[in-house]
Amino acid sequence: MIKTKSLSDLVESVIAKEEYILSELAVESHLCNTMTSAEGLKRFAEAFYFVRANFCRLNFILGERCGLNEFLWGGLAKNLIEELGGRKGISHNQLYRDFLVCAGINSEEFLREPLFAYQFNASWEKFCRDAPVLEALAAIAVYEIFDKPDYALLLRVVQKAGVAKRGLRFFKVHSDAEHFEMFEDVISWLSKQEAGEEIINHAINFVFQTQRMMWTGLLNSLDATSDQFWALDEHHRFVLEDQNLSHSFSGASQT
Repeated sequence: MIKTKSLSDLVESVIAKEEYILSELAVESHLCNTMTSAEGLKRFAEAFYFVRANFCRLNFILGERCGLNEFLWGGLAKNLIEELGGRKGISHNQLYRDFLVCAGINSEEFLREPLFAYQFNASWEKFCRDAPVLEALAAIAVYEIFDKPDYALLLRVVQKAGVAKRGLRFFKVHSDAEHFEMFEDVISWLSKQEAGEEIINHAINFVFQTQRMMWTGLLNSLDATSDQFWALDEHHRFVLEDQNLSHSFSGASQT
């Protein structure tokens, strides 16, 4: 359990725990070894596309549940504006398209969603739809803290892979991001409410559970020599969700 004595304590604790997971799984060395080849870089670019592509959708799903309470949905709205590049920048989707081109992928049309990414996205979507609103909102806020450790690592990896400057911008923008600040008012208020600490820790548990699943799935998919890690047909998706994803969601509230 992480105690939110202050917002800075929360941020430092989340970053430290994520950095521990990244080190434990040897994510950086594994990705560097994979992306020494053009094919490895292309596989990463394709797989990670689906890890990040669903994020805007989550903000819309949760924002709808906040109703007329702008105090709750304000951070989500600011987040979406940032996804568009702010007032003058380039949208994050376009920045990732630039990375895809630098990795040798000229179109998004034929990209395939790996199984691990489907599981990751489905778990997040279910949580944003079904968890208590404040718990889901806290999860989005905590997830934003991951930008610092995750994208600093990924920026180093793509630089070592020799990706052109244009393709680095997506990772640079996120490694410099302070998106958690958009939710500080809500998290600060929540931490002072009855059961607020419990709500925040349920959110933290979910975020770390799914994040570990994502990193493990990504590394495994990059090592795969067959199509076993790529998207299933619709029938098998529903079977998978019934058997596994509901269990993943139910375990998120354990402390």
